[in-house]
Parts: sequence; C-alpha cells; structure tokens
Amino acid sequence: MTNLSNRWPFLVPFLFMTAGMVLSVFIGYFSDTTTVVAAFLCLLLAVFVRNSYLFSAITALFFFLWGLSALQPWLSPETSPYSIRNMVSGTPIVIEGVITTRPSVSPDGSRLTVRVESVNSGNQTETATGLLLLYVSEGYVYLARGDRIRFISRISVPRRLGLPGEFDYPRYLALQGISATGRVASQADIVLIRGAAVESPQRTIDMTARHLGDAIRKSIPDERVSSVLTALLIGDQRRIPAELAEAYTRAGVNHILSISGFHIGIIAAFITLLVIWLLTRFEYPALRWNVRRIAVLIAIPAMLAYLFLTGNAPATARSVIMLVVFAVALFVERERDSINTLLLAAFSLVAINPPTLFDISFQLSFLSLWGILIAVPLFMKYKAAVNSQWLRSTIQFLSASVAASLVTLLPVLFFFKVASINGILTNFLIVPLLGYGAVLAGFIALPLVVLFPSFAPLLLWPAAALVAISNQFIMWCTSLPVLAFHGITSWDMFFFLLFMGSMTFLRGRFLLTVTGLLIVSTAFALHLFATTASDGRLHITMLSVGQAESLLLKLPDGSALLIDGGGYLHETGNDFGQRLLAPALGALRTVRVDTMIATHDHPDHSGGLPFIIKNFPVGQFWSGPEVSAEVQRELLKGSVLQRTITAGDVLALPGPVTITVLSPAGYDKIQADGDESSTNEQSLVFRLSYGTFSMIFCADAGFEAELRMLAGRYDLKSTVLKVGHHGSRYSTSEAFLEKVKPALALISVGAGNRFGLPSARTVDLLRSKKIPVYRTDRDGTIELVTDGVGWSVSTPYKPD
Repeated sequence: MTNLSNRWPFLVPFLFMTAGMVLSVFIGYFSDTTTVVAAFLCLLLAVFVRNSYLFSAITALFFFLWGLSALQPWLSPETSPYSIRNMVSGTPIVIEGVITTRPSVSPDGSRLTVRVESVNSGNQTETATGLLLLYVSEGYVYLARGDRIRFISRISVPRRLGLPGEFDYPRYLALQGISATGRVASQADIVLIRGAAVESPQRTIDMTARHLGDAIRKSIPDERVSSVLTALLIGDQRRIPAELAEAYTRAGVNHILSISGFHIGIIAAFITLLVIWLLTRFEYPALRWNVRRIAVLIAIPAMLAYLFLTGNAPATARSVIMLVVFAVALFVERERDSINTLLLAAFSLVAINPPTLFDISFQLSFLSLWGILIAVPLFMKYKAAVNSQWLRSTIQFLSASVAASLVTLLPVLFFFKVASINGILTNFLIVPLLGYGAVLAGFIALPLVVLFPSFAPLLLWPAAALVAISNQFIMWCTSLPVLAFHGITSWDMFFFLLFMGSMTFLRGRFLLTVTGLLIVSTAFALHLFATTASDGRLHITMLSVGQAESLLLKLPDGSALLIDGGGYLHETGNDFGQRLLAPALGALRTVRVDTMIATHDHPDHSGGLPFIIKNFPVGQFWSGPEVSAEVQRELLKGSVLQRTITAGDVLALPGPVTITVLSPAGYDKIQADGDESSTNEQSLVFRLSYGTFSMIFCADAGFEAELRMLAGRYDLKSTVLKVGHHGSRYSTSEAFLEKVKPALALISVGAGNRFGLPSARTVDLLRSKKIPVYRTDRDGTIELVTDGVGWSVSTPYKPD
C-alpha cells in the first residue's frame, strides 16, 4: 500500500472514502463524529512517527470512517417536527415555498425543487421545512430559481415496492436532500407570489442561460436543431424530441449532448490557442513571458464561467477540476500524472459533495476517462512506427473512441439494460460535426448574440447547419442494432472495477495477465452457474409491482413461466416493462421466458408484456381470446407461438408441472347469452399442480367466475390461493374458499391504493378461516418454493 500511496497519493484516500460510503448505503450504518475525529487525531500523531506502513494504515482507516459518516446528513437526517415528511395526507393542501434549483423540463413534464416554508390544511397555516420535488405533468415551466410560489398538491413520500432489481428512487431523492414529492397538472396551477424573492449569483446565471436558450430557439425555428444546439452550448437537453434523443442513444453518441470533459476541453483548447496567438503577435510578451503557461491559466476563468452557465453538472465539474489541476501543474512545472489528476478530481468532487459518488453521469464520465487513460497510451506506443501525422491522429482518436465505448458498456447495461457500441463508428462523423464544429461555432457566437441580438440567426447559422447534418445522419442510424441485456449484476460491476484497478495499478505482464484472466473467468463462471443451475424445485415468485400483478415461476428444470406483466392503470408516458418488470426478471437471473400467460386484457396485468416480448426470447404465449393490440403486434414480430386456452384444457410443463384451466368456458356463448360482460370475469383461472402441491391463480376473477367453477365440479382444493382481483370485496366468496381450503393466501396489491384494496371483507374472511395472508404492499416480493411435497414462503425484498 505504501508504494501505491507514494506513486498515487490520492488513491488510498479516494478508495477507502468511497468504500465507506458504499458500505453505509448497503448496511445503513453511519460512523459517529467522535470516532471520525479520534481517527483524525491518530492521523495527525502518525505524521510524527517514521513508519510509512502505520501512516498508510491510519490514513486508510480515517478516510474509511469519514466515508462511513459522510452520507448521514442525507440518508439519516435529523427530522424536524415541522418537516414536510410529517405532513403526508390523502387530501391536497396548500404549499408555499421558494424554488431552489434550475427547473428541469422534458417532453413528459417538468420538475421543480421547492424549499417549503409553510402549508395550509384548512384554515390553519403551519410552518414547514424541507425540500419538495414538484412534478408538473404537462407543458413547460417558466419559473426560475429564487421565485416564491404557492400551489395545491397532495404530499407523498416515495417508497420502494420491494421488487428485485428495483431502482432505489427514495434513496435517489434522499441523496438530493428531497424529503417528499408533490404534483400539479400544469404551471397554471402554480401561483407566483414573488419573482426573485431570493436573489443569488446562480439565479443570475440561470436567467442568462435561459435568455441564451430563448435566443437560440427564436433564431432557429426548427426545434430538432435548436434543442440539440441548446444542449451543446448551455447543457439544456430538456426540449430534445424523444425520438431524436433515442436516435442519438442508438447511434452510441448521446454523450455528445451532455456537457462533459470533451466540451470543456474543446473550449479550453480554443481559448488557450487564441491567447497564445494573440500574445505571440507582440514582441515583448513573446520574448519575456511563458506564453503557454499564461494562456492555460487565462482559460481557467472561462471554464469556470461555462461550468456555472451549464448548470454545474458533476461531469462538467469533474472536467473543470481536472483541467485546472493540469493548468496549475503546468504553471509550477510539476510532473502531470493523468491517473493522479483523475483521482484528485474525483476525490475533490466526492469530498465536497458526497452524494456525487452515486450520480450516474459522474460514474460514467469517470469510467470513460479512466478507460481512455489506460487504453490510449497502449495504442500510442506504436505511433513511432507510423510516419503520417494524420494516421497517428486517427489511431489516437480511434483508440479513445473504442476505449470510452467499451469501458462504459457494462455500466450502461447495468444501469439502463441497453447499450450501443455503434459509437465506435459514428463518432468519426459526429465528433467533428458537433464537437469541433458546432460547439466551437456556437461558443464563439454566444457572446455576439448577446451584443447583437438582431444578428443572432446569422451568427448561429454555421452551428445550426452542422447540427442539421448531424441529425439527418443520426436518424439514419436508428436502423443500427443495439445491445440489450438485463442480467448484469452488482457482482459483475465489482469484478469490472477490480479488473480496471488491476490494469491500472499492477505492474508486470505476467501478473497482469494472470490477474485479468482470473477476474474475467470468475465473473463468467458465476453467470454460467446461475443460468444453468436448477435445484429440481418449483419456485413461485409474486412480484411486488404496485397496484398490478405479475408472477414468475421457475420450473424444476429451470425453465421460466411468466404469468401477466403488471402495468400502469393509466397512461403515464413510461414503459412499465422497461422500468420495473425487465429489471426484476434480470435480477432473478431470467434471460428467457419459455412460457408466457396473459390472463386478461387489462393494463395492470398486460401493460408490461410488450417490452418483455420485444426484448426477451419467448417460447410460447397462452391467453384467452382477447389480447391487446400492442401485445399481438410484438408477438407477430417475434414469431411467437400462440395458443388460446379455455376451461377444461390440461397443459403439461416440465417438472412435471400440470396446469388445469378452470375458467372461462364457452367464451363466445357466454358473450352472446349475456351471462358475463366484465373482462375481469373472463380472466383465465387455472390450477397448477406439482406432486402433492397445488395453487390456484384467480387473476381478476370475481363471484360470477367462482360460481361457474363451483358448478363445473373441478378439483379446486389447493395448497395456495392467489386471491382474485387484488382482494376485492367482489371476489373470494366463502363458498369458493370452502372448496379451495388453502393453507396460504397471496394478494398482489399496491400500498395506499385509491381503491381501498384489499377489502376488509376479504381480509376478515381469510382471517376467520385462519389462513395466513401474504400481500405485496406489506411484504414486498413473495417467494414460494416447493419440492412437490413440502413448501416454504419467504419475503426477501421488503418494501420501505
């Protein structure tokens, strides 16, 4: 450790500080201030002891304990009796506060962070504290940081569903200091009490950025061009059309739209070269000054101004810190080690604002630059053999592009489940067009637009023309394939970081080769074991998907059966399958759905299925006669074998597992006779048996379907009952329950749903029969395992 500390002095502090932070997040434990101070005093004393090993060990301990305590103000803050978190209610209240950040606007709505000052519930106004994230469902928001506003909204505190692979949204908000959320329909529902109630330099910068953005949009009527140019110049991606943003992602060049080290580097290089050119025009500075050093220092204020103009994003801040470090090192004529500089930049950002460590943009930009710093020197060792300067530059550019694309491939798949390596090729055109062309042309034009607004269209025309060409090329690239995979785990990320660290800090070809092969083979072995292992038991997992329903069954041979796919009750603009169901399947090591069953065509049961059919191999699809158009379209695209099943069908699955369909029967006749008009009563109901174990899946069936099943003289007695229609009062009759005689009941239901499910009648009936009840709103995802004789139930994914 001592040798590493000597060569890379920020490695040990950064490594152990981040280790402490990550551990505190996973175990929920925070070191107290007294312990951290004691460790710091030990570190001070160690300075006077001539033992480098002791000093390194105490340094590691101090930064680990510091990291273990750093996130406590965000993840375990002291709660005030006036906190907005304590005012959660089912009824809307009047809320007043001040906007604290630049509003975020996107095609599906806007977001404001409001520092709450008071609330009014009825005739009484109370003091309130805390940050509230306000969602504006429709339209753009033209308010600004520092405005005092008033609005009416319900207050809610987001909670985890208890779903495998679930994005931890409550933690995401907590790391931003946000205590609760609210929602209004549009800006018309927000009353501006006083504009600029709180003045600040950042508000002035925000207003400048807004005016520049408005000038760009006014000068360039084509929204597809103006939105991209606004993103390139002031970091505002809010109005890029969704299909265009998706096209940039598929092409693998969406990074160009986010202000990062690349943009900062281009602008810093331009300013540096411009200052050098100006100073060398005059004899005195050219002969007496170190023009190169002075030019680099002059670029620093411009970089800082650009940092705040673009919103002070972590990726931009990281780039500015790195360039400042390089500039200072150049000025004092000290050796500049790229890895040291990267570690210093990362350490500074995380030490100043610990939640930065968990910012995805920071992580991806840090990793991409890390990969470039490792790979490019390896490629450039051979540049001496290349005589052409143009060819050497091309090799350097290609190596950087390949390194950045490959090193972020695994993290992008981990976070977003889809990635593109098309950027290796598309960067050759997009980087010159947008990076060198549009960014520089627009950066030069921005000050002139402020001074000469009437000439803005002419000044911005070169940059706009380059963006238009880029957009056309990008839309053509939408036909290029992307890589989708939902099986990347936290262990994969651990081995990935271990591999990157080995390639960076280990020396010796033999040691590097052995270590690299060992890490890669271990990671692959874990995946191979997970995907091929089957324990000969039946695993039934009721996924906690809110006010919806989806169950995943792993059969004794390891094949997968998916029953329903959950979904949103109303259109939200989000894809349920992409956001919740696919990550859950990935976390449960499901890479293929051998059989899919759709019980009925309601959005809370079938809404997530289209995405799964599109992105996972599906062997066969079983359903009743009604299938949604979107599901049908994806089935046809994927050439999935379809089968319509009805009461009386007996279906064999590996195990052997048998499914007996109980309802509906004679669908067409029932519709004609008017016996049943509800889609819920036409739900597929079936009994699954494996050995002496059995389970009835009732979907959304109610009393009518239960009466028909009772009249059909089926064998209804089952070990487990999946309660019908989320525990509705109109399902699970006493007569049906007497026939089933379950030893366990499972209910899929959303916490605090507006339907009041499960109903008190159903819960009381189950309790009166002394039937244990597990429900997803309280227990999260429920796992049931049976070997065909005995069975056990567990709840490993508890909700908040």
